[in-house]
Formats: sequence, C-alpha cells, structure tokens
Amino acid sequence: MYKRILLVILVLFLSGCAEQRGIPIAAPETFRHAAEDNVPGVWVQVSTLPTARSEMPVAVTEGKFFIPGGFLGLSTLEAYDPATNEWASLADMPQGRHHAMSAGYGGEVYVFGGAQNTSWLPTNTTWIYDPTANVWAERTPMPETRMSGAAVALNDALYVVGGVGGTEALLRYDPAADVWTSLAPLPRHREHLAAIVFNGELWALGGRQSDTATLAGIDIYNPVTDTWRDGPEMLEARSGFGAAVANGKIVAVGGEVLDRQPWQALATAEVYDPGSGWAALPDLPTGLHGHPLATVGDRIYALGGSIRAGAIENEGKVLVLVIGD
Repeated sequence: MYKRILLVILVLFLSGCAEQRGIPIAAPETFRHAAEDNVPGVWVQVSTLPTARSEMPVAVTEGKFFIPGGFLGLSTLEAYDPATNEWASLADMPQGRHHAMSAGYGGEVYVFGGAQNTSWLPTNTTWIYDPTANVWAERTPMPETRMSGAAVALNDALYVVGGVGGTEALLRYDPAADVWTSLAPLPRHREHLAAIVFNGELWALGGRQSDTATLAGIDIYNPVTDTWRDGPEMLEARSGFGAAVANGKIVAVGGEVLDRQPWQALATAEVYDPGSGWAALPDLPTGLHGHPLATVGDRIYALGGSIRAGAIENEGKVLVLVIGD
C-alpha cells in the first residue's frame, strides 16, 4: 500500500510542477455545465480539478471556490468559477498543508492550521489570501495548533471548530482586529468533521474520535449565548465528509468509516429539512472522502477527494447535485 501511496504522491508532485501560476487553466476534460442539468436527483460531473487532491478545504467568496493545499502537503491554490466552469492557478501558499481549515470572508480567503508537508504535526498558522493582488500574508496564529477541523464565517468573525492538536475550545477569529478568542468547548471531541452555518448558528456535524468511533451526532453552537446543544442526528455516521447548505437545507455527502473492518468510503448522501428532518439523497457515483462541498443556489458541488478509505486515491472529479424544493 505504501508503494502505491508514494506513486500517487509523485504523480501529484509532478503534475503540480507542470502547472503555470497566476493564469487561467483549462480543466483536463470537457463536461456538461451544471446549468444544463436542472433536474434534481442526479449527480453530474461538470469538471475535474487541475490538481487532483483530498483532505483539503474550500473557501467560497465572491462567487468562486478557492481550494488550498491537500494531501500530502500541497501548497497549490486553485480557484473554480462555477458560472463559467473555468479554473485559475493562483499563488502558492507560504508552505504546503493538508487537513487545513479554510473559509472565505470579505472577498478574501483564510487558511488555518493543518499539517505541513508529509508530517502529521498540526500547526497554528493563520494565512490570508487576497485574490485581487494574488498574494498571501500571515496573521496572528491560532492560540493552539489544529488540523482535521473545520472553519466557517459567521456574522463578523471566523470560527475554527474541532480537530486534532489542541483543546476542544471553539476558536473565534476577529479579522478586523486580528485577534483570537477561545470560547465554549465542543461537548465531545470531533476530528474530520464538517461544519456549516444554519439559521445564524454553527453546526458541527459528524466526524470521528480517533479511529475508535465514527459519529452521526450534531452539536449546535449559539454565538449569542456561547453555548452548545444537541442537534438532529444524521442518518449515517460519517467522517472526512462534506457538508453545505443549499436551498435552505443542509446536505451531508460521502465520508469514511475507519472504526470497523473493512474500512469504507461512503457513497451515501443525505439532506436535512427543518420541517421534516433527515432524508436520503441519491448516492455518489462512488465512495468518496476527504472532499469539501460548496454551493451555488440550489446546487451542491463535491470537489475532489479520495475514492479509497484511509488512502490517497484521488480522481479529482467535480460532481454536482441539484437540491430540489
């Protein structure tokens, strides 16, 4: 297995070296644009990532998806415009990162923590990317190291929730003041979780506790009271999955299960409607983990990821599902 992983890493490295920086790049193949597929219930491949990757975040700002880093320690940053189905290769991060956390805010991209290169040691770095100038800058580091967590923008702040490397404290970053604050801790440890903002609150979904338990439960954070409460449990326990909000609903897609044999990459997807609870969605074409989700209107985009649980087998597909009313 290790030889196979090293081969994949070498291919990704050589592919990344071949990319040109700071100019538009075409996807390797041509697919139908998502706007042509308006019927809910069918996953459609609309593009491929120029650099196939997994265990990376996505930051959505100004209508574009920014994808920084990924396995194993990529420094590349690429942006996807869902309106035109085009990619751009942008300035590299200061260092390579995998299992980092990222969110878009105020037209800029924030990247927090993650592990450097091929190590599994979490970091506490805070980086900000300016798409207009195509440059990165450092900001005040997090008060503790984190990797394998999640980040969201809520009101006028950014939050880093869960992960490995520090305490269970929810970390809030004030981008205007460049100041971090530690808030009420998660009620239970979670890594490889997903996080979204829904109805003005932060939802921490699923994840795992090392390799001993995969979680279906949800913790909901109220930023006004600095308190957590239980949320509606998902239909399926999942870690390393993607979650997003589309059409007023929460969608959870894919993931992996490592607490039982054989390890499994999940193809299942589900949707939460506040009026009716969780319900199944059409399966992905294949199991997938280590992939972020992003949304435009009623469309969910699954970006990259690995098709093999606990391993790097990245096909770099961009899949879209329309979420109906």
